[in-house]
Amino acid sequence: MSLVSDQEWEEYKSKFEKSYSDEAEDQMRRGRYQKSKQTVEEHNKKYENGEVTWKMAINHLSDLTEEEYSMRCGKKVTPPTST
Repeated sequence: MSLVSDQEWEEYKSKFEKSYSDEAEDQMRRGRYQKSKQTVEEHNKKYENGEVTWKMAINHLSDLTEEEYSMRCGKKVTPPTST
């Protein structure tokens, strides 16, 4: 797994102007960023091996949960039905 150094995490937050409400959220977001970084690295190895035709990179969305990312990218949520 790709580890994220304190310096790398601080640089990410600074570059994308990120701030979190408390230490717990900061740690959760850091974990999401770490997962994103691992996904990017695995994908880019495939790119280098000619298995895919495009590269991935870390961006301002790299600290979002899957649900937050889906919502931000237009996923429609169906409200629960009452019984």
